[in-house]
Amino acid sequence: MHEDDYGSALAPVRRTGWLALAAAVLTVGLIAYGSWVRVSGSGLGCPDWPLCEGGVLPTLEGDTAIEFGHRFYAGVTMLVVAAAAWSGFASRRADGLLAKVIVGAFAAILLQAALGGATVLTELDGMVRLAHLSIAMLTLALLTGAAIRGLGIPGSDSPGLPVATGLLLGAGFVVLLGGSIVGVGLSFGCPGLPLCDDRSPTDAAWLHAIHRTAAVLLLAALIATAVRLRKRRGTVFAIGLNHGAAFLVLAQIGVGVSAVVQTLPDGLRVLHLAIATLIWWAIVAQWALALKVRSA
Repeated sequence: MHEDDYGSALAPVRRTGWLALAAAVLTVGLIAYGSWVRVSGSGLGCPDWPLCEGGVLPTLEGDTAIEFGHRFYAGVTMLVVAAAAWSGFASRRADGLLAKVIVGAFAAILLQAALGGATVLTELDGMVRLAHLSIAMLTLALLTGAAIRGLGIPGSDSPGLPVATGLLLGAGFVVLLGGSIVGVGLSFGCPGLPLCDDRSPTDAAWLHAIHRTAAVLLLAALIATAVRLRKRRGTVFAIGLNHGAAFLVLAQIGVGVSAVVQTLPDGLRVLHLAIATLIWWAIVAQWALALKVRSA
């Protein structure tokens, strides 16, 4: 293929990658915004769906403004994901796998929107909210994979796919267990440190103990992986992702401790999920780099 023809074929793939990256950044913000909606008690600021107070544009005050802002932000994010999916589908002959991943991300965000509606219609059912968070994390993972592939970021065989997969599963477990604690209404169920005390009901004590222990184990695994990367001389990007994830887990533990000491103020609760999302994002990216080497 002539160099100019190759560049022309590659341009739509790169465009898809940039759109996927932009959508991933928006998705991180959307998840954090959703946490603000929850902790501020604004989840039913728009008591109906897909309209808000029976109209397209409600009176933007108080809880209604917060919830409607979240829906508007979600709509913008969906449009960017849709643009990425269209670009990926249009360039499917140049990269069929990229097209499948980004179209999958679009399908996931549509499901996420439907679950957002179900959350309102079920009056904030905890398990529906957990499903909503789970699909949001899946959407972010697919967008991240599409961005890495579309932008041509080189893969890394360090720390290797088995280790990267273990870290991915560990991070997913910690995040979703935290979401489960919120979903069953036990966020305030463990006021003790480092583990729960006799003020906690049994179910809260077990869930919080597992969640906190898993977070510490994840930090230990990331530190061990950092040592391994240094010995194997992994790529700068892969090392940066692992070190960044370890730093974020350490910060997350600090935020968690501060939140318990201060009786879970709203700002720290939002920050807790925001950092968890960034941890997930970094570890997903590390896994995608390892997978790219394995599938090459």
